[in-house]
Amino acid sequence: MVIDKYFIYYKQPRQYIYWGENYVDVYGMPGTEKKGMKKIKTFQSPSLTDISPEDFKSAVMELPRIDTGLILNSTPFIFNIFDFDKIPFQENLKKDLVEWRLKKVFPENLGEYEHQFPVMTRTRVLSILIKKNLKEKIETLFEENNIPLIGVANSTVESINSMSGMKKSCPDFFIEIDKSLTLLVFMEKGVPYYVRKFRAGQAEDLTAETIKTINFVKNSYAKIPRSCLIVADRSHTELDFQMVENQLANVQVGSLGVSDKEKILFTGK
Repeated sequence: MVIDKYFIYYKQPRQYIYWGENYVDVYGMPGTEKKGMKKIKTFQSPSLTDISPEDFKSAVMELPRIDTGLILNSTPFIFNIFDFDKIPFQENLKKDLVEWRLKKVFPENLGEYEHQFPVMTRTRVLSILIKKNLKEKIETLFEENNIPLIGVANSTVESINSMSGMKKSCPDFFIEIDKSLTLLVFMEKGVPYYVRKFRAGQAEDLTAETIKTINFVKNSYAKIPRSCLIVADRSHTELDFQMVENQLANVQVGSLGVSDKEKILFTGK
């Protein structure tokens, strides 16, 4: 079982597994009369980076052996956004161009990473890296436990894809929260131009880092983010969301509201 393309499902999975910081949410079809996915099971588990084969087997023991899509949070992913005058149409030239730019900012050996680079506009690419040994570990764990893994996605990319269809209501940036992991994605008309990842265990730390990043974006990109969407599953965190929204409102960032993760990720599209 080898997943040759991340972030693409060749057919619709019959269940999704969201593997978070130290928990797992399982989504399935609620019934033939309803659309979309419904959370059907939640359990505690180590992250896939740290999990042993024995713990994985125990965690998935009761799951049905049906076509499964896996969604990982952004802990193991490295993001970069690159702008070019022109992106070649040929895949090999495109790959060479993106990797040439990536090597200028990424000092590690690219041969150790799975590299995907979806094109967002005619001139902009989102570069995404994940360790090959983690990819291989995931494929092996699912295969050994007879769970057909037909696609692997990233929660941040899934959110970007969902928000790209919001048109006029698309926020200027969104905050993705999973336990202490926080992602800030700044967008213009639904197209990301800056991504930052950090950890913050308290609402005060999260808002302080967010405000610092807003000021960086203002100064470095000459853009003024005015609207924000928080993407989080409140059932897995004790974070004071009201405090976050209030403090962001004080810096003239109007919150569009808090959205549960399943509403962003699992729309049945």
